[in-house]
Amino acid sequence: MTTIVSKRHFYKFYLSLVLGTFFFITIATVLLFTTNKSEKKEQLKAKDKLIPLVSIACYGFAGYSLYRYIKNVPTISLDKDFISFNEKTFSIADIDKLELTGKRPFKYAINFPMEAAMLTFRNGETKYIFDDMYSNSWEIKSFLKQVVVDKNNFCQISSSIIDENSVAADFYETYKGNQFTSLRGILLWGLIGFFIFLLLTNKRSTTVWLTTFLFCLSFFWFFAFSYQMHFFQVSDNYFLIRNHNFFWKKKKAYKISEIKEIVFETQGKMPNCLRIITKDFRNKLYPAGTLSDKTWLALKDKLETYHIKVRNECI
Repeated sequence: MTTIVSKRHFYKFYLSLVLGTFFFITIATVLLFTTNKSEKKEQLKAKDKLIPLVSIACYGFAGYSLYRYIKNVPTISLDKDFISFNEKTFSIADIDKLELTGKRPFKYAINFPMEAAMLTFRNGETKYIFDDMYSNSWEIKSFLKQVVVDKNNFCQISSSIIDENSVAADFYETYKGNQFTSLRGILLWGLIGFFIFLLLTNKRSTTVWLTTFLFCLSFFWFFAFSYQMHFFQVSDNYFLIRNHNFFWKKKKAYKISEIKEIVFETQGKMPNCLRIITKDFRNKLYPAGTLSDKTWLALKDKLETYHIKVRNECI
């Protein structure tokens, strides 16, 4: 009997949890240390007496982060008969409603909408399986689709091999913008250009340390903003992901026939992004900060001609 156990994502769960908790603990500790130091020197002002309360609140929020993340991202185990969330077990037969894609509330200080599966049981209880929090969320969803929806036995789906010659020979329509007139393109090349200008016009002798610092900062700036500059190509057979600046990176190809759903979304300070969800529930997000709204909508119309569901959440 096949049993699947969830695997929490190393970066998106563990690393974000550790960094977030460490951030609040650090702030709380620094505030307490500063207050204690001022108190010993008898330099504590009246308003500074509130700082210990802020520190306690930060410690409390660090503990809340731990609780909330573990609560939102339980260990999941499932087979053809039962599904467990931590210590709570439900019968597969008691699943009353199952939605495998869509945005669900990730409960924190405020509710963040995140891509997730939603399971509603006959007793009225609802559970979420957040895609980004598990490295094998696609496998859990595939299991639920095959066993609960299709009433079949579970079988592992292997990704099909894409013929590079076939990809190269196809005819594509391209959906992209001009990075030099987009906000992120201006921020990217404007800052790098400014650094080059500083180095070239500096009348004093430029130190190796300054040059190295500006080079490293430019390098980081280039990768951070270039990552947000994907664009897309569509043919009758393939959907290609490309990047304006990562010219050395091999283009990512998806078969049109294997795409289940595409989502236009945005997250925090990110530009508009495209999320591809394949029929085996693997998904990946591609920020595309150079595309205009008109281009996004034209892409939506094109994809829908291939009977691909497009969820427009931001345009």
